[in-house]
Amino acid sequence: MSAGGDLTQTESQYQNMVFVPAGSFIMGDDRFPREAPRREMSTSGFWMDKYLVTNQQYFEFAEQTGYEMPAHWIDGKFPVGHANHPAEVSWVMADAYARHVGKRLPTEAEWEKAARGTDGRLYPWGDDFLSDNCLTWETSSVTGAHSEPVDARPQGASPYGCEQMVGLCEEWCADEYDGYPDSTHYSVGYGKGMRVLRGGSWIFPVTHARASYRCFEEPFLDTIGFGQLGGPGFRCALDEESR
Repeated sequence: MSAGGDLTQTESQYQNMVFVPAGSFIMGDDRFPREAPRREMSTSGFWMDKYLVTNQQYFEFAEQTGYEMPAHWIDGKFPVGHANHPAEVSWVMADAYARHVGKRLPTEAEWEKAARGTDGRLYPWGDDFLSDNCLTWETSSVTGAHSEPVDARPQGASPYGCEQMVGLCEEWCADEYDGYPDSTHYSVGYGKGMRVLRGGSWIFPVTHARASYRCFEEPFLDTIGFGQLGGPGFRCALDEESR
């Protein structure tokens, strides 16, 4: 911290980030072809945003840089009262934001490790689904909630303290979408330049709200329909040695 008590630029990068130590973890799920095979993986140590990037944070980035606003915002402004809700953007927009703040998008392996820890659990909080811990279709279809603040469900945090990693909105990862090593499954999206999405969203049922769930989308995805359909959000990562 600087002598005056203000955070330096480097220190401010790590605000609301959690550290995930180097080591092995269980990745994948053999019950779902695109998530198989279940196997042991390792990552280096890294930092992960505790929360999804918010509308307010993305707005400030776009205002400062002249970068594009989400197409579903009206007159370049997010909905009233949604400043602390996740920014729903394309992969290209998420990547531009991450680079601007000196971070990057997490790899798929990093995202899954941050979400489920080392014990191969199904959900960030354990192996039993708890509807109060995430926003999925089972709740949104009753309440009509299509978004909520990124810190609305601390009880659903992962072993490392990351919140809202399943449900609410899918999250972009750095990787191009392809089959896992040794996978015998074929998906129409493999090898097409698509980018990985993780975590499910409010529009999907509980079957998607798992730490190993994966999907994909085109990186230049048009965001015009996100207000109705629920678009991807994102959080950022940093290498351990960056600090």
